[in-house]
Amino acid sequence: MERILNFYLDGDKRARAEAGIGIFGAVVGVVRAAGWQVRYAGHAAEVAGEGYHLVYNRAVAGSFCFSLRRCYLEKFYRIEATNDRWDWAVAGLPFQGGERQAWFQRYWRARLFGGLTAARGGYIFMPLQGKLLQRRHFQTASPVEMIQATLAADPERRIVATLHPREVYSEAELDALRGIERFELVQGSLPVLAGCDYVVTENSSMALTGFFADKPAVLFARIDFHHIAASVGRLGVAGAFEAVHRPQPYASYLHWFFKRQALASSGDGHEAQIADRLRAHGWPL
Repeated sequence: MERILNFYLDGDKRARAEAGIGIFGAVVGVVRAAGWQVRYAGHAAEVAGEGYHLVYNRAVAGSFCFSLRRCYLEKFYRIEATNDRWDWAVAGLPFQGGERQAWFQRYWRARLFGGLTAARGGYIFMPLQGKLLQRRHFQTASPVEMIQATLAADPERRIVATLHPREVYSEAELDALRGIERFELVQGSLPVLAGCDYVVTENSSMALTGFFADKPAVLFARIDFHHIAASVGRLGVAGAFEAVHRPQPYASYLHWFFKRQALASSGDGHEAQIADRLRAHGWPL
């Protein structure tokens, strides 16, 4: 195949790629340094024909089409054979601990939480996502079933929940939340996260954010950051709610997950990281 990167970007992202800015510019710089050409198409354009294709945060199509997607924090990304986070390569890797590297957790805790103080307020934080009445293939229960299972597993604490700001909820979904005892809907996630005892969610990134404040998490769905969470899929409901109270190496895990497993858009060695990742996918750089 011709050594041409077909890059599916619109507007500002394409401009950043051509200007050598951020992750888009870094990818273009890596392939051009290896003698490749770059051909652009719109973000929503159909992936067709042979060749090497890179889409941004959308489903892949074909053997040499990969997804570039942000890895939760600013300046961290992944290039994967699927856009589904729960099937990313890191999800299948064992986390075996490592150096504590507390600086990374401290730095991002300050960036994410600002002046908020982490405390234990006697409640569970539950960031809800979409399709509250439906159990999807990567979930062990629907979100409404998750609420009921949580209340049964922890009869002492109340649930303080938020709705996803970009989801549109039906009246049937909202009706299902009304009148649930020990359940309250609020707005504003970070203050609630900072004050909770632990997080329960399907696979919201708020659980990963909570790791920066040493907040344990129960997950009812598959996701890439499951390693130190109490996973209902692995442990069952009772096992997960028992395991959530065990200490976890948050600082070590966060350094491993981001600094060792993700791609940086800048910094020492970031071009080599990107090149190695593309080679691992079979691209001849």
